[in-house]
Amino acid sequence: MKFSLTVLGTALLGVAWGCAQTPAEEENYVPPWMMEEAKEGGGLDWYVTPALGVSLIRNTDINPFSGSTSGTTITSSSGFLSYDPGFRMDVPIGTRITDWFALEFAPGFMVNSLNYLQPNSGFTIGSQNVQGGQQVNLQGDYYQIPILANFLFTIPIDPRFTVSAGFSVGGMVTAVQTTTVQGVNMETSDGISTALAFAYAGQFGLNFPFEDNMQAGIYYKYTGTGAQDFTGGSFFQFVQADNGTATQSVQAYFLYRF
Repeated sequence: MKFSLTVLGTALLGVAWGCAQTPAEEENYVPPWMMEEAKEGGGLDWYVTPALGVSLIRNTDINPFSGSTSGTTITSSSGFLSYDPGFRMDVPIGTRITDWFALEFAPGFMVNSLNYLQPNSGFTIGSQNVQGGQQVNLQGDYYQIPILANFLFTIPIDPRFTVSAGFSVGGMVTAVQTTTVQGVNMETSDGISTALAFAYAGQFGLNFPFEDNMQAGIYYKYTGTGAQDFTGGSFFQFVQADNGTATQSVQAYFLYRF
């Protein structure tokens, strides 16, 4: 019995001595998961991504309209507008929330030349009549300014490249300056017609990192708008597009992290 008590007492003294001799640095021990949280809390990963590419607007359905501009009377049935290929530039500014998700503010600029209007049953400008199914020649520029919030997801496929996909919501400011319609000069009218509409977009891309803070890549983007009702001046002040516009683009980009 005495031997057992002696052993127990010795063990308790050893534990007490060990606690008293704990190194000071062990009192400040931080678990690995706490160190990772502290690292993540150091700040957001900000970047800018200028992108350049081509803009292709799908034919846009329009409603019937009539009016007078530059002293010329214009009447049109429903039909569609066609555009030439154009230029697109975007300058998203974003922050990487996690390794796979980023949030971006994505303003941009697109410009396409007007090509023609094709009425379904007829078009009249001044003394000229164009039958349905024939083309009405248009000259002018069609500007689109998307202002979007972009939600971007990245999937690592290989150390040399990643795949990204995202969707956007926001608004679209459209401005159109028509110079001639079927050879009739529109430049003496009020000038620019504008419209503001809801906008949305989707994109898919390939990304190629080459430095810790740099990467380049290419992506496809589809941008659509809600109904557009133009106001202001010139020929387009009468145009309404209930289905909005749809623009496809392919762009190359360069990303730089701050």
